[in-house]
Amino acid sequence: MPAHARRHLYLPARDRSFWKADQEASSLQYLAWGARDFHRQPIPASTHEGWVCVLIEEGAPTMVVRRSDVRMPTGTLALIGPDCPFGWRGAGQSRFRMWMWRELAGAQEDLALRAGYVARPLARHERPAFLHLHDLCRKEVLRAAGPDLRYLEGCRILFETTVRRELLDRRGERDGGSDAIALARRWIEAHLDSREPIARLCDYLNLSQSTLYRVFSSAEGTSPLAFFHARRMARARTLLAGRTLSVKEVAHVLGYEHANDLSRAYKRHFGESPSRAR
Repeated sequence: MPAHARRHLYLPARDRSFWKADQEASSLQYLAWGARDFHRQPIPASTHEGWVCVLIEEGAPTMVVRRSDVRMPTGTLALIGPDCPFGWRGAGQSRFRMWMWRELAGAQEDLALRAGYVARPLARHERPAFLHLHDLCRKEVLRAAGPDLRYLEGCRILFETTVRRELLDRRGERDGGSDAIALARRWIEAHLDSREPIARLCDYLNLSQSTLYRVFSSAEGTSPLAFFHARRMARARTLLAGRTLSVKEVAHVLGYEHANDLSRAYKRHFGESPSRAR
């Protein structure tokens, strides 16, 4: 192993916020948080005894991986394998959360990841889950009586499941918001009778309307309301073509209060009346 890749944990200054396990039995080996200035105190590249995960809370430090610079903007989450040498440098102050686990069963058999890393930016609504996980670990390791190893093992299982969903299972995805988009599509198809579809969809996804419009429009090329309306009209055409329901009955199925409301919407969309379509 090259000199720069020797396994070594470079600890921060003693007055910085971090914790290091003093027993081999702990699944959590190292925990760090708070502000760092990697310009004044850069960290040389090295490998570690465990799997390192970092969430950048503020700033945009540079991670040095195999002598290449990787900028890590605010909100980036990265998982680095134990055989991947990495370090830090950069201008300005950054805030981050870091874990180092002895083992991660979900990544243990991935030889490519063991010698490398995976990273992606998290949307704002995705970050609280990891902040909460870090808080759980931090409060446990700082207990006056010392950490309960069973509790830390429970945190590891929860962390492993969460990081797999957000990082490992998404390496082949191009769209980081694909889960929300898929859920939005399914909800719309199942609730074409909703009279307040956007408000109800935002409640379901726990997103603000501005975030929903931004994410959905980026993925679909249209607004969620336009998508809802198009799917509603397509469903109306299908029901009318079946010739088993009247225009009034189709309007009721699709949540319209009056048949005339459906007729106006249908004519605007298709350029013909529902009765002509039948």
